[in-house]
Amino acid sequence: MADIVVLAVAGAGVAPRDFASPLFSALKDALGGDWSRLYCDTLTAVESLQGNTDRVFQGMCKSEMDYLRARKFLLCTMAQSAAQLGDIQQRDGAYEKTQGAIYRMLQKAAAAAGERTPVVLLSHSFGCVSFSNYLWDAQRSSVGHGIWRDGGPGGVRKGSARERFLRLKTLSYWYTLGASNPLWCAGRGREQIQAVTADSRGYRFRWKNFYHPDDLFGWPLKPLSPTYNQAVFKDYETRPLSDSHMGSQGPQVLPLEDYWSSDLVLQQLLGDLRALLQNGQRGGSAPAQRSQRVLTV
Repeated sequence: MADIVVLAVAGAGVAPRDFASPLFSALKDALGGDWSRLYCDTLTAVESLQGNTDRVFQGMCKSEMDYLRARKFLLCTMAQSAAQLGDIQQRDGAYEKTQGAIYRMLQKAAAAAGERTPVVLLSHSFGCVSFSNYLWDAQRSSVGHGIWRDGGPGGVRKGSARERFLRLKTLSYWYTLGASNPLWCAGRGREQIQAVTADSRGYRFRWKNFYHPDDLFGWPLKPLSPTYNQAVFKDYETRPLSDSHMGSQGPQVLPLEDYWSSDLVLQQLLGDLRALLQNGQRGGSAPAQRSQRVLTV
């Protein structure tokens, strides 16, 4: 059994299956013998959705276009968002299929590492929205959509350690990288923009958000609303905009590897993993101290 579960979630349907290999290699080199105490897994986009976007993109490439890498990222992200949010109530629709993929990844982790093992989650871009939706539903006793409708899938006893794990109640740290959450909720009133809870309903994890100031899909999250300000521990700039030694590259859509290669992300992650390994914490008991940065919006 592993001591920590580390899960990496890609944003849209543009990541290869081994997209997290550079991150896992860096962790292995830095942790040495403690690397064997980690269970690591990844999740890319739902294959049925990716096939549709790939077909559309290949058809569009018959025309003259520039910035193809950025265009494909935008197409996959927007298409995945539209597909999920457009059929949220439909059984076996895109929303439920995405949550089913997350659920199966957690089932696999529980079987391999144990149902009380703390989880460290890293998600990128629209993957942050997908996991936020999963967490939001899992944190409620009853929902009418997604994988947790009608109390969740059968075969799992309510209140059991397995159900707690599948509802991510052993989550210790959530790293959002280039989170695009504001793009999907900015049209709502401020009081309607609600974040998942990080310290109630049986949850106790630290949410760290990382964004690059030039990344059009990466945003700070604490300013979104009072509940985001409460739930997110801290917004981190991977490169301060005020750093005169690193000139701005202009507006970009940064891929996941730009966040994997950030020294700030890796230093924070290694520090949190080492703390969990040293303390032998189980059950999502991340440190409770929260950033004192208060909104003045």
